[in-house]
Amino acid sequence: MKQKSDSAAGKILVIDDEGYFRQVIIKFLTKQGFEVVPAADGEAGVALAAKTLPDLIVCDLRMPGMDGYQVLAALRRDPKLADIPLIFLTGESQPSRVRQGMNLGADDYLTKPVDLADLLGAIQVRLSRRQTQRQRQEKQMERAMQLFSGIVHDLRDPLFVVLGYTNMLKSGAGEAAGGGEDSRRMLDRMQQAVLRMQAIISETMFLARSRMQRLPFDPAPFDLREFCEQMVADHEEKPRLRFQCAPGRFPVIADALRLRQALDNLLSNALKYSDGPIVLSLSTGAQDYVVEVRDQGIGIPAGEQAGIFEPFFRASNTGNRPGHGLGLTIVKSCIEQHGGTIRFSSEAGKGTKFFIELPKSPRPSVEDSGHLAERAASAFPGLPPEIAVPAAATQPTARAHQTPGNALAATPAHPGKLRGIIVDDDPLVRGVMRDLLESAHDFLVVGEAGTLAQARSLTKQQAPEVVFLDVNLPDGIGFDLLPELDPAALVVFVTSDEEYAVHAFDCEAADYLLKPVSPERLQQALARVRLRQAAQPAKTATASPKPSDTFLVKTLTEKRLVKVEEVERIIAYGEYSWVYWNQNKKGALLRKSLRQWALELPAMQFIRVHRRAIINLAWMDRIEKLPGGRMQIHMRDTLEPILVSLRLAPILNRKLKALRS
Repeated sequence: MKQKSDSAAGKILVIDDEGYFRQVIIKFLTKQGFEVVPAADGEAGVALAAKTLPDLIVCDLRMPGMDGYQVLAALRRDPKLADIPLIFLTGESQPSRVRQGMNLGADDYLTKPVDLADLLGAIQVRLSRRQTQRQRQEKQMERAMQLFSGIVHDLRDPLFVVLGYTNMLKSGAGEAAGGGEDSRRMLDRMQQAVLRMQAIISETMFLARSRMQRLPFDPAPFDLREFCEQMVADHEEKPRLRFQCAPGRFPVIADALRLRQALDNLLSNALKYSDGPIVLSLSTGAQDYVVEVRDQGIGIPAGEQAGIFEPFFRASNTGNRPGHGLGLTIVKSCIEQHGGTIRFSSEAGKGTKFFIELPKSPRPSVEDSGHLAERAASAFPGLPPEIAVPAAATQPTARAHQTPGNALAATPAHPGKLRGIIVDDDPLVRGVMRDLLESAHDFLVVGEAGTLAQARSLTKQQAPEVVFLDVNLPDGIGFDLLPELDPAALVVFVTSDEEYAVHAFDCEAADYLLKPVSPERLQQALARVRLRQAAQPAKTATASPKPSDTFLVKTLTEKRLVKVEEVERIIAYGEYSWVYWNQNKKGALLRKSLRQWALELPAMQFIRVHRRAIINLAWMDRIEKLPGGRMQIHMRDTLEPILVSLRLAPILNRKLKALRS
C-alpha cells in the first residue's frame, strides 16, 4: 500500500473523463498541499481507490462506461473503501438526481462550473468530519479493548486453579478417592478444555494489546541463522522440519521473543495443515532478510485469501483441525512491529509459502536501551536435557493451616529442601501453587503473603531461598520487593501479564511463568532454581585464578595482545562475549562467557553491573538515575549507556563508596 507523505494534507482521488477540467482540479488541489491521484474513467478510479486508499474522492457523475453512481455503488460494496468520503461534481442540478446520489451514500454534490473555493471548503469539511469520526471510533475501540483485556485477564486466575487441581487429580488423587477409568477420561477432557481456553486467552490478550499498541518491543542483536537453527532443533516436530540457508553470519537487531512467536505460529500452521516436510529457509537482500516457510499441504482457497490475516479467520478447507483463527493475525502484528512485511502464495491442495521480509535493524521508532540482547529470547527457555525433574508425589503433602502474611507456626528443619514463599493476592491461586509445589519431594512452602507489606514481613522472618511472586499486588508491584530480598534469594514471577517478562529477566529472575501454569512448567521452573542455587556456592568456593595482564585477541584480520587495563566493557553474547577496549570501538567477539570473565578479571577494577555486562570502573564517566530507582552508566567515549540491574545496583554502590573512602 502506498503511504501518504507527512507533508501532504491528505490524499485525493480525482475521477473525471474531461482532461482539461481534471488538470485544473489537480493543479489547484496540489497547491493546497494535497497529494492528488488522477483517474480518467470510473473503472480506473475504482481500481486506484483500492490500490491507494485515498482520504477523499472527487468524482464526475456523467462518464462513459461506469458512471458516478456505479462508481459509488462499487466503493460502498468494498469494506476497505466504504467509509471514504465522495463528492460528486456534475453539470446536472435536478433535485431528483441529487437525492439519488445522496441515497447511494454520496457526501456532497457540487455543480459545474464549480467554484474552487467551494470545492476546497467541501473537501476540508468532509476530511475534518472523517478525522473526528475516526478519533471517536479509536477511543471507543480503546475503551472496549481495555474492558475486554481486563475481563480476559481476570479469567486467568480461576483457570489456573482448575488446571492445577485437574492435573493433581490425574496424577493420583482422583483414583485414591475412588475414581475409575471414566473419571480419568472426564479429567482428560477437562484438562484439554482448560488448555484450549488458556491458549485462546493468551492469543486474545496479545491481539488486544497489539490493537492498543501496548506490546513491549525489545530489539537486541543476534545472529538470525543461529536463531532459526535453534528453533528447528528445539521443535518437537523436528524430524519434519528442514532448515536451508547459505553459509555465513546473519546479524540482525530484532525482538527475539516476538520473532519466535511469529515463526512458531507459521511452523505450527504448516505442520497442522500438511503431512509432508516443512522447509524454513533464510536468505539475504540489501537491507532485509527473507524468511520463508513453505509446506505442501491443503493450501488456502483462492476466494478466501484476502482475509487470512484478519482476526478469527479460518479457511473453509481446514475441516475439524483445532484452531481459533488468531495465529496469522499475531504473525502479522509481530512482523510489522519490526517494520517488516509478510506476504504469501498458496494454491488449494498444493501448499502455501509465507515470505517474511525482516529489516536487518528495526525501522519503527522505539525506545531501545541497547542492553537487552538475550533477555527476550530467554523468557521461556527450554531446560538443558541433563537436568532431572523429580516426579510429582502421588499424594498431596500434609500441611498446617495458614493465613496470608504468616509463616508456619513452627518450621521444622528439612535438610536439602528448597524453602520458599508464595506472594499472590488471590487465596485460590496461593492454594493451588502450594499444592503443586509441595507435590515435589524437595520443596517446602514456609509462608504465604497476599500483599507487598505482608511479603516484606514474611521475608524477614523466613529468609526464603526462593520467592514465587505475582507482579500486580493490591499495595504495589512485585518488583518493589526485590531490593529487600537476600542477594542469594531466587525469584520466580508467576503472573497474568506477559509484558513484564523482559523487566523480570533484567532483574535476574530465575523464571517467568504465565498463569495458568501447568505442573510440568512449574517443575521446569523449580529445576532452573535448583540449577541456579547449585551454582552459587561454586561461585564463592572456587578460587579465582590470578588475572593476567594481557589476553590474546584473534579476529579475521589480526592477532594481538590486549592489556586488561585497556578494556572498557564486556557484553555477553550467549557463550561468547563482545570485548571493547580503548583502541577498538567496534569490539571483538571472543569465545568466553561473562562468568569466566568475572572470575579472571581484577575484582577491584571490574564489576558486573548487569546479567550481560561487565565494566571497567576506570573508564566510567558518570551514573544517571532513571525513574523507578533504576540507573545507567555512561562510559567515556561511548554514546550508548549501560543499564544497571536492580539486583546488582547495591553492589555497585558499595564498590563506589569503598573507592571514594
